[in-house]
Amino acid sequence: MYAYRAPPLPAAPPVRLVPMVTSQDRAVFASLRVLPDQAGFVASNAESIAEADEMPWCVPLGVCDATNGGVVGFVMHALDPDEGRRWIYRLMIDARFQGRGFGRAALRATLAILDRLPRSERVMLGVDPANLVARRLYAAEGFVETGEMLGDELVMRRVLQR
Repeated sequence: MYAYRAPPLPAAPPVRLVPMVTSQDRAVFASLRVLPDQAGFVASNAESIAEADEMPWCVPLGVCDATNGGVVGFVMHALDPDEGRRWIYRLMIDARFQGRGFGRAALRATLAILDRLPRSERVMLGVDPANLVARRLYAAEGFVETGEMLGDELVMRRVLQR
């Protein structure tokens, strides 16, 4: 009997997720942009940071290249107060750094944080159905499409490691 062995997941560059402490930090991360044809897939970082200011359950983090120290992206996770589920509300990598594995690394680093938090049996996220690159990334990292829609976004779920 032949046993299928899945190929190893691709390596990702090391990243650090950092809190945005100063107004200068916030301005730097708010200035990051996706490619023009991706703009409809994710809210701007400035909007996300403002959202986190209004919703204390949101945790905005900057994504930095751990090797070179540069700023490469933004992620925000939350424990939804209405449903008690963990969500990744935002994940974006600046256009200048896309295609290098930083998105995968940021996702993995975020999941590592969520794995350690209480009430974290699974994590949810929403993705624009037309964003095929993001959908493939999330599926490769263990997310499954639930068939649910939240507004215009397809909901995906992943069981966290314990």
